[in-house]
Amino acid sequence: MDSSVHHSRLGIWHLYQQFYPSTRPSSLFSQSLPYAYRMLREIASIRECRPLFLLFLILIALSSVIPAIALSYSGQLLQIVESAVEHRKIDTDQLVSVVFGAFLSSAANHLLTFGRRQISRPLSKRIELYYTAHIFNAYARLDVPTYNDPAVKRQLEQAFPARGRSTLAFSAVNTFLSIISTAVQLASQSVVLYRLLRSQQDGLLLAFLSAVLAYYRRPRHHQLFLKDRVWVATTKDKDYIKAQGLKITVNESCHRQEIVAAGLAPFLLEQYRIAISRMSVRASHFYEALDENAQGKFMRLLIPEVLRGLPEIIFALRAVQHPRSIPLSLASLHLIKQTTTSFATTAFAIADQTESISDIMTKLIQFYEVANIPNRVQDPPKEEAIAFPENDQSLKTGISVEFRDVSFRYPGSEEYALRNVSFKIDRGQLCVIVGNNGSGKSTILKLIARLYDPTSGVILIDGQDIKTLKLPDLRRALSVLFQDYTIFPLSVRDNISLGFTSADPAELEEQTHRAAVLGGADAFVRRLSEGYDTYLDPPVQDHYSALPEGTSATLNGKPITFEHVRRAAGILHNDGPPGVLEGSTASLGGGSVNGGGGGMSDDGGDWGASINRHLSGGQMQRIALSRTFMRSVVSEESVGMLLFDEPSASLDPTAEHDLFERLRQLRGNKTMIFSSHRFGNLTRHADLILYMNDSVVVEEGTHEQLLSKQGEYARIWMLQARAFL
Repeated sequence: MDSSVHHSRLGIWHLYQQFYPSTRPSSLFSQSLPYAYRMLREIASIRECRPLFLLFLILIALSSVIPAIALSYSGQLLQIVESAVEHRKIDTDQLVSVVFGAFLSSAANHLLTFGRRQISRPLSKRIELYYTAHIFNAYARLDVPTYNDPAVKRQLEQAFPARGRSTLAFSAVNTFLSIISTAVQLASQSVVLYRLLRSQQDGLLLAFLSAVLAYYRRPRHHQLFLKDRVWVATTKDKDYIKAQGLKITVNESCHRQEIVAAGLAPFLLEQYRIAISRMSVRASHFYEALDENAQGKFMRLLIPEVLRGLPEIIFALRAVQHPRSIPLSLASLHLIKQTTTSFATTAFAIADQTESISDIMTKLIQFYEVANIPNRVQDPPKEEAIAFPENDQSLKTGISVEFRDVSFRYPGSEEYALRNVSFKIDRGQLCVIVGNNGSGKSTILKLIARLYDPTSGVILIDGQDIKTLKLPDLRRALSVLFQDYTIFPLSVRDNISLGFTSADPAELEEQTHRAAVLGGADAFVRRLSEGYDTYLDPPVQDHYSALPEGTSATLNGKPITFEHVRRAAGILHNDGPPGVLEGSTASLGGGSVNGGGGGMSDDGGDWGASINRHLSGGQMQRIALSRTFMRSVVSEESVGMLLFDEPSASLDPTAEHDLFERLRQLRGNKTMIFSSHRFGNLTRHADLILYMNDSVVVEEGTHEQLLSKQGEYARIWMLQARAFL
């Protein structure tokens, strides 16, 4: 292990820390200044925010002087008490004035606080809405290997606050203004407090004790979170890991079907009980273990308890020496403790805010720089980038692709997905890549689409190195359907036509329907109650009360059911979810596929009865196929190669036959590449077949050539022919 990394043990957790020299505040300030200026300029450009922001500034300015005014009235009230004790006389007018002034200052403070909160909500929302485009871009622009990098995902999490929190921009502005306000408040209070303490017996001593007590009562942050270290915590406790895995298993909806169908609930419960019984008290969440291990915990509890009683002891001693001063001493004791504690809390708050300003500056840099995270798959430099194709008409005859000694490993994997693969597919050819699952078929298509770059070797597109072609040009020239296709949390129409716009909505509608017909989705989509407007995976979930359905413990003993409120809200239950014709669920089949969603969803979590749970895998694949056909329908002249990764994996034999017939008709003279683990009519029509096994191309040729070789292709063909043909 690196000598600069410090290892410690916190229960079942292993903590590794690496210390770095602290960043100088002046250096951090100079780095963040351009970003702060950019942020302020952007906020000022939001027209709706200007009047709210101005009013917010005025309220903050007023709030910063109110505490000092209130403290001044408290001091005057104490002077009135002193005069009453010594002279047995009260200035009524002054007393009324002081009491009324104290009341007004207290009321003003509450009103100003309320006003700030009321203004901060719409102000924060408008700023948040403005910056959602920045966040959206930061997520959308990342390529596959970059987005899947855990370090990049962590950067995104750190740069953008979780749901329910204010935006970083508003937090930064609020923090800056709060520090200025607190500084003004502290300065004004210090003047008033000094005058008050100077005239009171033992005032400075009592103030000191109250300040120390406030210091020990302030929230503590563990030293782990100082900004001068990088740390990671991990555990290898098998029982803890298994218990957490079991909790996720019963919590996530994707596992529910198998748990119920196989009757796994009793087994899972027993396994969980065994795991937690083995863990006993040694296991806990990391942050719980961190708190338990905090140094000096006993002293931090003891010192406040000791300090809490010292002012009262001093008061008792003074009362014994000067009994006549008890009323005055009691009043001054209460006032001094209250005002000093308030002052100390304010002082510590500004110290904490000064620390937080460094954190805000760091996050401000992250907020803007996260949009500049370099993608792993780089567009070539402008001066070296080659436009593709040179002549758009050439796409009508297809695109050639050649692999020269290409090897590839997926990021984080030690195993090669491709090893020294070489082949050439000429323009306009129909190529079928066959082989077992995991042989590397899908990887070839992903490399052609340049989702990844090869670990070694060269890929040529029309004779040009793929890395020299402009990425947008290359991807416009391809139409791809991957085996792990995506169903977006959008309507059926948007799922098919995503990425396409038209000045004529009717024309786009016609093209969408044509693509759906070609993909085999039109018939069943029309049976949905909302047709093409149906959301397959609703991005907004329904919310329910916490009352347990089926019980009669509450509500006058009546069994609790959500059926009536569901129906009143238009949320069908037994008849299927919204957007499905009543009684159509059975005809649409069962099963599901991996749907859309992701980090940008507003309401993630279990979406309950989503439409995709009532469509078969084949029907969902037809929608994805329709999206691929859409590219050929709309961009017929700009697409030169069609890539299909297991396009019939979820289709029945009849649907598969119909699909291949439509694909051959659509193809024309374009290059078409399929990957499949099934042999059939498609391979008979192929100009080139690549048979893969264990990440290498074992055999290549036409169907007749490979059969005549009597090799692995011929053997698998005969096995499948006896089984299916």
